[in-house]
Amino acid sequence: MHIHRTLTAATAAIALVALGACSDSTKISAGTTTTVPATSTTSSAASSDSTTIANDTDPTSTALATTAPPATTVPGAAAPTTAAGGGTCPGAGGIAPGAEIGTVLHDDIDGDLADDTVTEYSLDGVPHVHAFLATGGHSDTEVQIGFADHVQISFEDFDYALGAPAAPPIAVLAIGATGAGSAVFTFLTLTTEYCIRAWHAGGGGAMFVGRLSAQGPYEGLSCEIAAGNRYYALNEATQAVPGGDWTVHQALINHNFTQIELSDLGNITVPDGPDIQSLYGDFSGCDHAPLF
Repeated sequence: MHIHRTLTAATAAIALVALGACSDSTKISAGTTTTVPATSTTSSAASSDSTTIANDTDPTSTALATTAPPATTVPGAAAPTTAAGGGTCPGAGGIAPGAEIGTVLHDDIDGDLADDTVTEYSLDGVPHVHAFLATGGHSDTEVQIGFADHVQISFEDFDYALGAPAAPPIAVLAIGATGAGSAVFTFLTLTTEYCIRAWHAGGGGAMFVGRLSAQGPYEGLSCEIAAGNRYYALNEATQAVPGGDWTVHQALINHNFTQIELSDLGNITVPDGPDIQSLYGDFSGCDHAPLF
């Protein structure tokens, strides 16, 4: 079962809307219930799906992780520690002394086609993500999700647009450890002032936190390319009777810079099968490989 089967109704509706870069704000009306045929095909190693939203970072609803994710650094990469000049963003002076540097990544997060540097680090037990732009600007934000001192970071081509005159900037995906078979995540992009920040609800609301759960009810994130664009959906799969059909509730994710925008797509009905967890209890079809 490939993920495009789960979003057929949604993508048919949104194919008429061209998604731009980080200022996108596509709206979708609630979808109708759809039945998806059963299949035994499992998702690819680079795919997965499922996730619900928590508008806070309270970890008490998930089992405590027994180990923290190790801090890793891309070979040959170095985290910037000094600023090129002044600035108004938090962290404009560079990474603070005493920080425990984790992963360091390089790619274009501001849309100028030059590689920027994104650094994950921990300071006094709090995870941070720091951005150092090719133009010289520094910015920094705390990402307090999960139970560990560090978060895992990677890039996600959230605003992918085939044939765009210039490739849109990419987003940072941050994953926090919780317990076996579960995790939490958020996305980070730049504000209009070029400051890196985690996505948040409108009106200066709480940080967006998505959940992955392979334990049931399944929760995950699915990604699908259709009509030259990539669409991201949060999924929650529940089963009323063992061996029976699964009801999958979906919400389309979009963003306006660092403000998340969600469109309810309604429910789909999926027959039971061996690939339900991989499709709805993990990352599916996204740039990040499945966790479970």
